[in-house]
Amino acid sequence: MSLSFDTTYKDLDSNLYSRVTPEDINNPEILLLNEDLCDGLGLNKEDLNSQILSGQKLLEEPIAQAYAGHQFGNYTVLGDGRAMILGEHVHDGSRYDIQLKGSGRTPYSGRGDGNATVSSMLREYIYSYAMKNLGIKTSRSLAVIETDESVQRRRTEPGAILVRVMRSHIRYGTFQYVASQASEELEEFTDYVIDRHYPHLNNKDKKYTDFFDEVMRSSIDMVVDWMRVGFIHGVMNTDNMSIDGETFDYGPCTFMNYYDEDAVFSSVDKRGRYSFGNQKPILKWNLGRFAESLQQLFQESSHAFDELEAKLDNFEEIFDAKYYSMMRKKLGIKSDGEEAIVDAFLDWLRESRADYTNTFIELETPGSFDDPVYSSEDFKHIRDELSGIGLDGKMMKKTNPRYIPRNYLIEETLNEYLEKENLSKFKDLLNVLENPYESKDANSQFQQPPSEKFDSEYTTYCNT
Repeated sequence: MSLSFDTTYKDLDSNLYSRVTPEDINNPEILLLNEDLCDGLGLNKEDLNSQILSGQKLLEEPIAQAYAGHQFGNYTVLGDGRAMILGEHVHDGSRYDIQLKGSGRTPYSGRGDGNATVSSMLREYIYSYAMKNLGIKTSRSLAVIETDESVQRRRTEPGAILVRVMRSHIRYGTFQYVASQASEELEEFTDYVIDRHYPHLNNKDKKYTDFFDEVMRSSIDMVVDWMRVGFIHGVMNTDNMSIDGETFDYGPCTFMNYYDEDAVFSSVDKRGRYSFGNQKPILKWNLGRFAESLQQLFQESSHAFDELEAKLDNFEEIFDAKYYSMMRKKLGIKSDGEEAIVDAFLDWLRESRADYTNTFIELETPGSFDDPVYSSEDFKHIRDELSGIGLDGKMMKKTNPRYIPRNYLIEETLNEYLEKENLSKFKDLLNVLENPYESKDANSQFQQPPSEKFDSEYTTYCNT
């Protein structure tokens, strides 16, 4: 079948979005098409030509969504400055936003040009592909379309459009926008989101309190999963936090190599606000802002809002329980508790700065890596302690990836395309990341961390 749109967001108040038109492109070219995702959406790939995927042939009038957000702690009114939702595709009872990213200016573009570079769209494609196969809830990339425009960022590159798929693009910042700019619409909008994402709450007596709790728990699950694989989102502004717990907006993101809770690679994060180890407290801070945006729903009962705030007070307990459960699985520990050995292991990681991904493989199968850190007495001691209560191989294999999209590998693949218009390295890395939990001797080079010098100098950028 072809795309089948039923765009319910247009039934909401028109202050929440703008009708838009993608910019004209003379010769759009499909660089990548995610055939597995086509199948999952019930789409016939033969029906998805470059004219449809670049927004040149429209099935209905696209929209750009308005939203707000705290960006590095500062509140700003925003909106889709270079993104347009073509429509909501419905398949097998599920609803998906089909969005174009890099398709031209919108009323929310400000001084931006509405475009995107081909390297940034290829980057998002491979990160979202990896996250999906790592078992993490994420936006998906249906296609990358190269345009005939040149886009100037840090260097001049071909332009590109990413076709992004999500359950919706509603975020904490959408609620902040509605609460501050269209407050009379807040109840109707919240009911719409509940009906779309959490319909089981519709008949609850305290559905708005329960809604907050569900969003909080789905967000905790997301961030704990990030920490399981060493992912650093890099720009956890409230406008980048999905109401459905989907990871999205792969801008200055990275995967951590050497364990460092202060690890941050974004060029704009000078103070480490969104460092690897700070993702938990930032999530709680963001949830506090989300709670504030819902406060008007409780005007008739301050006690009811107190109950919502009590849900937020449970954040630490819920997060820590999920985090320690995740770490026990990574260490192959079947029993509950055992926080002390997990903490001791984390202390060793902090001290040794060992490669995060490879350490769990080495614990599971000693001798996997020729790295002096794994010959130290301290590592042998911690492994001996773990062997008495954990290191269950079956459990560890399900939880610990063999491969991640390491930063230097990403850069190699992108540079090859920019310099030679060759996607062979990119596709080789995609092939490895298709099954990141399966070891293959032929892929051992993809397990090698970069030099510490590379890591210390590596920088990612938002304005891609």
